[in-house]
Amino acid sequence: MTTPIGLLFSQVGYDLAMPKHAVVRGPSGLIADPDARWRLTKEGVTEFELSGPVTKWGQMWGSHWWLVDFSELSQEGRYQLTVHTSTVQPLQSTVFEVAPNVLWNKTWWHTSIDQAERRQKLARNRVGWYDAGAEWQEADSHAAFLVGLMDILEFAPDTLSELDRERLESQIVNGCDYLALLQDLAAQLPQGQGAVVHQVWKFDQLILPGDVSKAAMSWARAAQVLSDQHLSKREDYVSRARAALAWLKTAQPLGDYGVSRSIHGIAPGTPIPNEWMTRDLMMELWAEVEMVRAGEDSRLEQCAELARQVLKRQISKSNPHGTLYGHFRTYESLDVAEKAWSHSACEGVLGADMGGHFPHYILPLLLLGDIAPDHPDAALWRKAAEEFAFGYLLPASEANPFNILPLGYFEGEGLLWFAGLWHGMNAAYALTSALAFEFYRRLQDDRFLAVATGNLQWIAGLNAGVTAESLFASHMFSRDISPGIALPCSMIQGFGTEQAGNWMQIRGSICNGFSVGDQFRFDVDPTQANDGPHAFTDEDWISHGGAWLSALSRWTAISTQRS
Repeated sequence: MTTPIGLLFSQVGYDLAMPKHAVVRGPSGLIADPDARWRLTKEGVTEFELSGPVTKWGQMWGSHWWLVDFSELSQEGRYQLTVHTSTVQPLQSTVFEVAPNVLWNKTWWHTSIDQAERRQKLARNRVGWYDAGAEWQEADSHAAFLVGLMDILEFAPDTLSELDRERLESQIVNGCDYLALLQDLAAQLPQGQGAVVHQVWKFDQLILPGDVSKAAMSWARAAQVLSDQHLSKREDYVSRARAALAWLKTAQPLGDYGVSRSIHGIAPGTPIPNEWMTRDLMMELWAEVEMVRAGEDSRLEQCAELARQVLKRQISKSNPHGTLYGHFRTYESLDVAEKAWSHSACEGVLGADMGGHFPHYILPLLLLGDIAPDHPDAALWRKAAEEFAFGYLLPASEANPFNILPLGYFEGEGLLWFAGLWHGMNAAYALTSALAFEFYRRLQDDRFLAVATGNLQWIAGLNAGVTAESLFASHMFSRDISPGIALPCSMIQGFGTEQAGNWMQIRGSICNGFSVGDQFRFDVDPTQANDGPHAFTDEDWISHGGAWLSALSRWTAISTQRS
């Protein structure tokens, strides 16, 4: 098989104050010239030219990669990039835009308000959202989308017109009311008072604890960000969150119910502990922290206790996974690293792996430190967060030419990005960007900006490129791509010079993205030999849009401060 060639760059555009780079993909001899250069020209300005060397990154995923860094560019405008070598014809991009907050300005409204209103019209009884490329309305994806909508109100309220805010709040209420409907349905089940069922049809008798904690977090957060126009809703949401958290105190872990050994890297025959997964504890902690932020200070000690349970699972610097530390084990009693992404029906069973949207999302520890900086454990929370940031997030993301987060560390294999996935994990990349922005804001280390940018731009088109061979995993999207070409594509419907389509074609929707095997199947083992962005999965999903908004709203707040 011939290694595909491509000049890979952002299809949506580059934010002026962010790092700006492109990547060249090809076989080992593609750029044999040590004097290879890139040249940047500005549309309509003949005397402008910026140039620099092409840097070899190395080999990975069956290809060789070269980096083009033009972060020194300080003028907004429309540009074209050309890479000159002595071995092949010049590689040339299409014209792309560089401007302040270009990703936010182009995409936020369609990704949030417009997409939400359109999906509400498609939903059953027009409550909640038609949440993916099929008629699903899952509790977990609604909560994930809600987080992004609420992050706009917290981090970017000054960007909203009065009408925008009214429509945005209406959609937050719509999502929270759908979760309320699921809680009311659960109350009709034995021992279901306070819980939520998975969705309104087909799984309306299935209660998953991860859904309950996400709903509680969403309600508690909504009670804070909604205006007084929704005062009665805010009071109802706090009451519902309180009931959900009370139910969680009576719940039991799901054990091996719906757990995929493939995605977690658990060897056959190894017993799966009957313990809460780390992400379950972290989500419950997030819900409790939001209740404290909403005014229930008595819950602070419960937050501290949950944080202690999480910190017991942190990989120490003295006993690392390879050279990596600061991340977490999935279970306390099993030395298996937590993976960034888990959302699947394992052997047709919706269970423990459903709704693992939030990748190593230690945001609750950061928030806990914000609300209780003088707590006796506060120094431990800060230390744990910084060890994750410097011991795992940075080195793991920097271990590839795009700065994207890996799926995780697998014993005997090391870091893997794509092998073992159920489908692509664009939500994980965007939420990693959001977390990196949080670390940048706190630590003022520019390396976190590079990670935040890389994970965002992967979705916006600076990715490994769609190939003719990778389209076998796309169930609806298709296009003609010449053999041997890696075509960089934006995965945001309606935005970008080149776009990778998705099922619903709703403007602003974001698809699952790159994987290895077919969509919705564990058909490729998680090994280094299998790893690579070899499959393109095209189902669109509101979880990805919510994560995109979480990242961009934080960048908008940071860029305002920087300017």
